[in-house]
Amino acid sequence: MKLNRTWTGRVSTTSSALRRYGTIALIVLAALSGVHTVWDFLFGEPTDVVTPARTVVNKSAVVSSFAEDYVTTWLTATAATAASLNQFVSVNPADLNLPTTPAVVLGSPSVVAVTYEGNAGKDAEAEVFSVVVGINERPYESASPTRYLYRVPVLWSRFGPRATGLPFQVSGPGPGANLGVAYPSTLASTDNAYQVVSGFITAYLTGTGDVARYVTTDSLLVGIGAPYLARKDDKGNPLPLVTSVTATGPVPAQPAEGQTVQVLAQVTALTSQYANVAMTYPLTLRGVGGHWSVAGIDRAPLLSSDDNITPVAPPSATPTN
Repeated sequence: MKLNRTWTGRVSTTSSALRRYGTIALIVLAALSGVHTVWDFLFGEPTDVVTPARTVVNKSAVVSSFAEDYVTTWLTATAATAASLNQFVSVNPADLNLPTTPAVVLGSPSVVAVTYEGNAGKDAEAEVFSVVVGINERPYESASPTRYLYRVPVLWSRFGPRATGLPFQVSGPGPGANLGVAYPSTLASTDNAYQVVSGFITAYLTGTGDVARYVTTDSLLVGIGAPYLARKDDKGNPLPLVTSVTATGPVPAQPAEGQTVQVLAQVTALTSQYANVAMTYPLTLRGVGGHWSVAGIDRAPLLSSDDNITPVAPPSATPTN
């Protein structure tokens, strides 16, 4: 059946209207959706990132503690205590051929790294973690300790942590590299900045003198409770704790107000057991009233931007125990 010209025109007009109004409706709905998204972002409930973060931190803490206990028990297990491993892993103790006495003397273990390896099980209801535990071992009590690293695979489920196998020894992250510090200027012991640094370090570490005398009012620095003693020579004469001070550049005797400079102090302190302890203090000095004052203890020394990083040669291999 064919439509006459009148109905053909009506159908064409209706189709065009539907397309036009449909397009407008889609644009309006999209706009409303966008406005709703922006409104939620600005005025709605914020996305909860704290709870998942706390959950991950809590799991990592439990898994880490579990791995530390597991490695310690595993390294010191004997034929008589083999059953103690069952609290960590499902193995047959008879298959381990354990010694009759502990094989090593251990120091305190520490967690070197924890990594999440993914989900496991049906419907991904469990998680797999890999923990690296470092521990100092000695073949006997008076022997020098050697540090070893062990990786522990741990399955986390609603039932708690459980090892998926025995620990295995791994190499460390590498010996690292060296990069020079950026303190080319050496200060004389008679320089104002040197004397301020020396007085501050002495008061800060030994309690001899007032720390406030050497620091700026906004430094928030106070003494650390005098855990160190003043050094003395063979005749009982006092020795300075600061042995040298270097700076990032020339240090004027009388600084401008607010002028700053970074310095590096080499320190030798004396413990309550009369043992020397060498330390390095990176400090920032600021000019106040024509004199230098300590404005803060830097988090790390300033490193060179000109030198290349020099890899450290790995230590010679040490046979395992």
